[in-house]
Parts: sequence; structure tokens; C-alpha cells
Amino acid sequence: MPAAERAEVMHRVGAEMESRRAELLEVAASETGKTLDQGDPEISEAIDFAHYYAFQSQELEKVDGARFVPSKLTVVAPPWNFPLAIPAGGVLAALASGSPVILKPATPARRCGAILAQIMWDAGVPRDVLQLVNTADRAAGRRLISHPAVERVILTGSYETAKLFRSWRPELPLLAETSGKNAIIVTPSSDPDLAVKD
Repeated sequence: MPAAERAEVMHRVGAEMESRRAELLEVAASETGKTLDQGDPEISEAIDFAHYYAFQSQELEKVDGARFVPSKLTVVAPPWNFPLAIPAGGVLAALASGSPVILKPATPARRCGAILAQIMWDAGVPRDVLQLVNTADRAAGRRLISHPAVERVILTGSYETAKLFRSWRPELPLLAETSGKNAIIVTPSSDPDLAVKD
């Protein structure tokens, strides 16, 4: 699909997510415990991803001297604790680059992943371009990640999961955002209650 058509579909994904905000809030709350003050900004971020990657997909064709070669298949493996924005961002980034995608949501966020996939299908992403895989079976997950047809994996999760994926297939391009701990400096002039909350 040419970049202009991909962009048009992704803009429709953003509009569809906006029109189904209440449904997304419900599923994030009921399945993963997201409160409204956490879920609403996450949905806004997912919508922003749709429009951002729509614009970026068109920029790919404007790079001087570059030859556009999308990955043949990308697997997106997001975490359970950001069940909407992170999977949407990974899927939309891969679609923007012209790659078909398999979305494998975390087991505790399977309904969130299913609704995101349905929204994308409803907005015009072809079902043969976006597939949804729901499995808690580790052996099936390993077969998916290590399958030779997969050319790229987008993972958000633990460092240990990234190492595990790498051990299954060392040469596989793995784009991994791994979790860690950030330091917070609390000064005497800070609000202690707010600092504890953060």
C-alpha cells in the first residue's frame, strides 16, 4: 500500500479510537485495573500515535537516496500495564513502515489487544496485514518469536524477557524498551505527599 493510503488508514484508526474512547476506558479498567485518570491519557497517547505515524509514513518516501524496504513481518509484544498506548504505538509504527504485524498482547491484557485490533480492522487495516495472537502458552510464544518469517520484534517488557527472546533467535532484530528503576530526588522544598505518590 502506498504511503498516502497507509496514512489515510492510520488517520481513520485515530478517529475510530477517539469515537470508541468509552469502550477503551472500560476494557482497560475492567481487565487491567486502569483508573479513568490513567486510562484516558493513555487512549489520547494511542490516538496521537495513529496520527503521528500517519504523517511519518509519508516522510519515509521523501528521504533522498533511500530505498523503501519494509520488514516482511513484525511481531509486537507489549506489556500488560500499558495495554492500549504501547501496543497501538508498536503496531502503528510497523504499519507506517509498510510491515505486516502480528500483535501478541500480554496475557492479562488480551481483551485490550483484541479491541485495539478490531478498531484497526474497522478503520481499514486489512486482516491479512494485522493478525492477533492470544496465547499464554510459552511454547507457542517461543515458536512465534523464533519463526523464520518474523523479521523484527517490538518488545516492551523486562530485560529478562528481552534476553529470553534474544536467546531464542540471536540474529533477530529486537527493538526492546525494557523496564528499569528511575531515581527521584526529593528536595526540602518539595511536596512530600506528591513525591510519595510519584
